[in-house]
Amino acid sequence: MGNRKLMKLDIPSLLLPADIDEILDNYGHLLQTYSNLREKHSIFSQYKRTHKRLEVLFPLKEHPIHGITGLHVIEVYDEAGYVERYHYHWKRIIPKKGIMYSHITSWGNDPHDDPETPEEYKVKTEPHHHHYDPKDRKKRRENYDVHTLEQAFDFIDAFLESGEEYTGELKQL
Repeated sequence: MGNRKLMKLDIPSLLLPADIDEILDNYGHLLQTYSNLREKHSIFSQYKRTHKRLEVLFPLKEHPIHGITGLHVIEVYDEAGYVERYHYHWKRIIPKKGIMYSHITSWGNDPHDDPETPEEYKVKTEPHHHHYDPKDRKKRRENYDVHTLEQAFDFIDAFLESGEEYTGELKQL
């Protein structure tokens, strides 16, 4: 994390689909089951995977400030099986409060290149962007670091392990 310099975007042109087994091996220690979720006895609160799409909610261990959170993942695949669109959203999952109040941080590559898009939402790394502000999901900035599920888990891991509050500031941890 730290203070990042604005640099040339170095994103592979082909993003590989999430390897769930590898994610569980590397980040399984962050996952938690909760009795008030739909799938009470599973580490997946919801899980759907087809050849075109992955959607899963990973319930995470409780954070001392953010509470019970989860990583909501959506990957949409092209005909060759590569990630065409991704959305990784760290959010409060219990209690449910709606998208604006549950948001902590998220990353995605849905394009915002419409000519009517306000200037404050345009970023140099378009379409890759980071909804960084836990108090205002509309705010966006460049996304140089998180383009895969593993990178999203790696980012969140530091906050779950340290107990530090995520505030959206660049100079954290």
